[in-house]
Amino acid sequence: MNRLFTAEIVRNDPMDNGYFALQVTPDVEISEPDIGQFFMIKTGESIDPLLLRPFSFVDFIPPNDKYPNGSLMFLIGAVGKGTNILKHLAVGMRLSVIGPLGQGFPPVASDEILFIVAGGIGIASVLGLTNVNPNTPFFYGVRTKELIPDMVWFNYTGINTFTTSDDGSIGFAGSVLELLEKQVSEFKRGCGGKIKIYACGPNGMYRAMAGMNLDADVYVSLETPMACGIGTCLGCAVDTVNGLKMVCKDGPVFNLKDIIWDG
Repeated sequence: MNRLFTAEIVRNDPMDNGYFALQVTPDVEISEPDIGQFFMIKTGESIDPLLLRPFSFVDFIPPNDKYPNGSLMFLIGAVGKGTNILKHLAVGMRLSVIGPLGQGFPPVASDEILFIVAGGIGIASVLGLTNVNPNTPFFYGVRTKELIPDMVWFNYTGINTFTTSDDGSIGFAGSVLELLEKQVSEFKRGCGGKIKIYACGPNGMYRAMAGMNLDADVYVSLETPMACGIGTCLGCAVDTVNGLKMVCKDGPVFNLKDIIWDG
C-alpha cells in the first residue's frame, strides 16, 4: 500500500480561534490509519519551509462514491509559517503526503475502562477514539472557552465530555488533570476495575501525570518537531527505560511509565 502520495484539498475551513479544518482525498489507495498515527504533509509548493510537517489525523473516511480512495480530516492550529501557508491553500490544490506513520494507541481490552484526556490542540490526536469507543469519558482542557474548536465540522457530537478551563470560562475551573484525578478516584470507589488512559497534550501535562497516583495504564502521544518522520534523521529521540526511541517510528504513542523525564 502507498505511503508516499499526493492528495487533493477538498475542504479547508478556518475557525475563529486560529484553528482550521482540513480535508484531503488521496490520489491513490492508502492504508487505513490507526488512531494515534500521523502524516507528514508538505505545507506548500515553495522550498520554504523545506521540511514536511507532522499532523495527527482526526478521522479517516473510508472509500466511497464521492472519494474512491477515502479522505483524511485534520484539525490544525495555525501557529507558524508552514501551518499559516497551509491554512490559506485553496480547494483543488494538491499536497505531498507521507503516511500513515508511527505507532498508534493499543487496543482496549474487554475488561478495561478507557478514559481519554486532551490538552489544547492535543484533541486532534485522540478525538477519533471517541468514535470507536462511544460513551467513553473524554476530558478536555483549554486555557479559555474561545480556544475550543468547532467539533460539528467533524460530525463529532454527543461526546461524553468533561471540559475544563484555566480561567473558569467554561466547565470545571482548573486543570484538566485535577478533574481527571477526581473522576478516576470516584470510579475506583464506585465500581473499580482496570483503567486505561489515552492522552495527548503538552509535555508539561505528561510530566504532571507521571507524578500522579492514577493507578492506571497510561499511554501518551508525544508532540515533538520532526524532520523525516521515518526514523532516519534521529532528530526526535526520546529517552526511555528501553533506551533512546524515535518518536516518529517507535511512537508517537508511548506508555507513560517508559518515558524518562529530565529533571
